[in-house]
Amino acid sequence: MIPPLPKTNEPAEYNTNYILYFNNLALDLNRLAHSLPSAPQGGPALSSRVFGILHLAIHDAYFAIHPPADGTFTSYLPELPSLDGVSNARAAVAGASITVLEALYATPSPNVATATTFALKQFIGTAVDGFPHVDVLAPDYEFGVAVANAILDLLLYNGEPGAAQGNYRPKDGPYKFRPEYNHPVRIVPDDVNNPNGPKHAESIYYGPFYGTGTRRVAVQMKVNGEDAEHVIADPPTGFSRHDDIEDKDSLLDAIRSGAVSTDPRARRSPAQNATGHYFAYDGVNLIGTPPRLYNQILRKIAYERRVADDVTDEANNADFARLFALCNAAMADAGIFAWKEKYTFEFWRPLNGIREHPSGLGDPFFQTVGSPETNKNGTSFKPPFPAYPSGHATFGGAVFHMARLYYKQRDSLDFPLDGPDNIQIEFVSDELNGINRDLSDPYDPTKPIEEQVGTVRTLYPIKFPSLWSLIHENALSRVYLGVHWRFDAFASRDVLVPNANPQPDMSPYMLNDDGSTKYKPVEQVRYETKATRFDREGTYPIGGVPLGMGIATDIWEGNLRPTPSDLQPAGRGLLTKKQAQMTQKPQKVLNGLNGINKA
Repeated sequence: MIPPLPKTNEPAEYNTNYILYFNNLALDLNRLAHSLPSAPQGGPALSSRVFGILHLAIHDAYFAIHPPADGTFTSYLPELPSLDGVSNARAAVAGASITVLEALYATPSPNVATATTFALKQFIGTAVDGFPHVDVLAPDYEFGVAVANAILDLLLYNGEPGAAQGNYRPKDGPYKFRPEYNHPVRIVPDDVNNPNGPKHAESIYYGPFYGTGTRRVAVQMKVNGEDAEHVIADPPTGFSRHDDIEDKDSLLDAIRSGAVSTDPRARRSPAQNATGHYFAYDGVNLIGTPPRLYNQILRKIAYERRVADDVTDEANNADFARLFALCNAAMADAGIFAWKEKYTFEFWRPLNGIREHPSGLGDPFFQTVGSPETNKNGTSFKPPFPAYPSGHATFGGAVFHMARLYYKQRDSLDFPLDGPDNIQIEFVSDELNGINRDLSDPYDPTKPIEEQVGTVRTLYPIKFPSLWSLIHENALSRVYLGVHWRFDAFASRDVLVPNANPQPDMSPYMLNDDGSTKYKPVEQVRYETKATRFDREGTYPIGGVPLGMGIATDIWEGNLRPTPSDLQPAGRGLLTKKQAQMTQKPQKVLNGLNGINKA
């Protein structure tokens, strides 16, 4: 059965535009799939790729029929199917969208319950019925189908690892990711089609081979004409860096910023508590994953900055088709590179790190706020994959920096690429919309969430003065839940206020009078600190925000083209010869303070 989906805080007018209509269908499939057993395209990384493939197919189906008058860009595909008899972009976009979403959500799989596949296919069918005046036998629709299949063939391959954990097992020892204490195993059915039958305990590790075995979408591995590997520096300790000061200070920061509210050491403001929940979207019931949230925000930005008052105007179709393709391609590649780095470093999350820290500064009974189990009656959890870098930070850096690049060019906006912009947005998150809730009893999929007993999450809109601030707050939100270290998002020296005269055993950064972490005003933040990396020479960015922003810049400068074949994985977890050459450089001998340089 299909559980009732709660309404969102969005005008119905959005979906009168057909680009936004099919984007919304993908948004609903995302939250529906995460509300059913054995979700296809589950988790943040796979979710981001769905949106990327969908919007690349929409982009090429639309612009093949309505190419840009100024010729500033071409199709994503190097060669398009025949356009004979094709003139209706609306029908072509429908064919492309439905083909992608049915392929990714409604194709039977042995790992997905038959009932789940049927429910998702039924949901797509209902959405198609709500999109009238489309002839699936017309050349326009068939052209969209052909475009979608070409992109699916380009980006997917038989035997790709997906998010499956395979034979992955975490490593032992300090600083290494492993199952969390609160949820060391999950109880799963032996047969996905028999949820009430025999079950077994299983430790879950999401996507250990995804980053190395998934085809890149649009990165060219160049920024400003220079090779860009889209890798990050080592975490403060455990590899080539041995920054004991940052290691210990970030530990204390994680305690005061991420401890449960009943812990007397917690030092979060009510606004910070809200921010942690606002951005969560941790694959939970009726809400889905972060790429859904970022698309929801992008929809409002696009609508408010539309080029014509009538949302159905052809100029808006073109604007939305280009914007959403750029942003979602960036997010898809952000997911790939973030997961590649996560399983390169396999760095532990704060719950484990604080309980087991070798310095003795930790607490063996520490509890973090954790990711909220929204619309269920379970306890909070930490995501089942390594911490460094933060996926939220990488996704947010990619999607919203791409939006900055797009509007800076389109509207001739005057702001620095490495600093604050003037693109404001106020948005209501599904995590804090006055509808979704923390349930008192088990979730009943036969009833609307509005009719189920629990504590309703407050309606809490947040206004961001710029996308620069949105990137920053999104990244910090994970620290406020205690599921990430601050360096998972960015270098501490880039965002914290330095202590001018630190004494021995004092933090190198200032605290507020109440003992909470003191951050620089966001307009002063620049992501510029770099550090060394264990497997190659040079210095590299720290954390997910600069990683995501670099990916966006690469795709923007490359004008949204497929990643060259010699930069694609050769197979499951294998690198091409060119990639291997890029990564197998002599290790640098460290000089200076822990090998850290200021860019």
